[in-house]
Amino acid sequence: MTLDLGTARGVDAKAFGKPGERTFQLRFIGATEEAAALWLEKQQLQALSLAFSQVLAQTGGEDTPATDLSFFPDPPDADVHVGRMAVGYDPADKTVVIQAHDLTSDEDSDPDVLVRITSADVAQLSTRLKEIVAGGRPTCPLCGVPLDSSGHGCIRSNGHSEQPVPRGRMEDDDNNEAQG
Repeated sequence: MTLDLGTARGVDAKAFGKPGERTFQLRFIGATEEAAALWLEKQQLQALSLAFSQVLAQTGGEDTPATDLSFFPDPPDADVHVGRMAVGYDPADKTVVIQAHDLTSDEDSDPDVLVRITSADVAQLSTRLKEIVAGGRPTCPLCGVPLDSSGHGCIRSNGHSEQPVPRGRMEDDDNNEAQG
């Protein structure tokens, strides 16, 4: 059964935990006071941020102050661990439509949560998502792997790595050289 929030009157994003062990949540308050919490992985959050940036680049969006969701109900009407999500733009009412499917939903099912957000809320949420992603562990400038407090053996550090070198491409090149 789909919880249709209509056009959200409040949106927010939060991160819980310390970098490297965080969980991420999007929170929406619908037009009729119904609430939904969407739990996401960091990669999903990054993809959503990119989608929002693309929508804003095409449609424009005004910068607005963050929404105060201190009144967010516990528990919300929908608490969804997102397996897949669809994002689209509806030019008729100039809103971004988000459909979220729970991890346990099958491919052909209706979304568990359906919400529309205004371009002003998209701009605010996009900024917040970028802040959350940037607040994670720094990445190695050479290989892009997140750094942690125990150190990092970079695979691109001129052979001085604690990580194994992947096989495949190099072996193919060696075999080609030996045959040629």
